[in-house]
Amino acid sequence: MLKLKTRVIPAIAAAMALSMLAGCGGKDKAADATEATTTLAETTTEATAAEETEAEETTKAEEEATEAPAGDAVAEYLEEVDSLNKGAEEFVTIMLEFMQQGQTEDVDAMLETVEKIRGTKQPFVDFSVLESVPEGLEESHERLAKAAADYAAFMDVYCDVLTAGLNGEEHEATATIEQDMTDTTTELSEAMIAVQEAADALQ
Repeated sequence: MLKLKTRVIPAIAAAMALSMLAGCGGKDKAADATEATTTLAETTTEATAAEETEAEETTKAEEEATEAPAGDAVAEYLEEVDSLNKGAEEFVTIMLEFMQQGQTEDVDAMLETVEKIRGTKQPFVDFSVLESVPEGLEESHERLAKAAADYAAFMDVYCDVLTAGLNGEEHEATATIEQDMTDTTTELSEAMIAVQEAADALQ
């Protein structure tokens, strides 16, 4: 059975926080943010690789212990959940591009990249309306679906805040964006863990 990567979603909050430096702090802060985000991306890649290795070993052990039926509903569902991790990884990658642009202060390019960042919400939107849920995972799915929808909605606000900052304006959500960021990504991460635990309990 697929083991979800649990270290990717928390990296989003760190990347988001650093992006505020690049978007609103000028060349010096953008350079600092780029260096920090590069380190974050490398750390996230290493963590992802380690978790993928662990997942492969776990899956192999489970396959040796028992023969799971083909097209296992839980495994297929966890593949859908893992699409959120892929969306998170794409976010971190595009965020690095945004940081690098911050060093050049190319506002037009940064505004275009903000829209690419906004596009990384799509896997979360898709998951929030997923209808096929295995029996026994309904409760944990409901929590994760809501968390995914909340994250997608937050991503729109977050990108609006970045856009306003790049245009020399202040968005009404600026004052609370960091706390909202923490709350949203924390709940998303915890909801994903709850799904994994519920799936494990079914095995």
